[in-house]
Amino acid sequence: MSRSRQNRYELAPALAFVIIILSAGLSNGQSNPQPFRFRSGQSMYIVAFCVIHSPILLEEVRVGQQGEYINTDLDAERKVRKRIEEWNYFKVAEKPSEADFVFLVHLDDSSIEGLAVPIEAYRQHLKENFDLDALREAAFGRYLIGPLKLPTVTRLSDRLVQQFREKLTKVSP
Repeated sequence: MSRSRQNRYELAPALAFVIIILSAGLSNGQSNPQPFRFRSGQSMYIVAFCVIHSPILLEEVRVGQQGEYINTDLDAERKVRKRIEEWNYFKVAEKPSEADFVFLVHLDDSSIEGLAVPIEAYRQHLKENFDLDALREAAFGRYLIGPLKLPTVTRLSDRLVQQFREKLTKVSP
């Protein structure tokens, strides 16, 4: 047997090992997931909230820390819902289990923020353990309006849905 032929036979097991390792890495379910795309007819669950910061008092002496409380805002939720339903692009779900994603509406004194997030991120970072940064990281889209000089909930929610709509129509064909 020639020397080159013998080298090929010696390299064959090493080459087979490399191929097995590479194919195992690719078939481990680690393929790139398809990015989320908004489509007409999808359902969204809407939740409006504001974060209330209150100082922690200890025997009437203010301690440096603040407590954070999440307060739902049904008025803002109703107004955003009305605009979404008028748009007629998405369906509004009555509960998270019926939705494709959650549209979180975060209100401030004179601003409003909308985050379209996966259901699991909503459960994990709003319901179980509030983490606004993690919600923003998980968001499919972020929409920010304000501050406005006359920040009524109606004006803020109208502009929020308008911005959501404009950004969506720029991306979608």
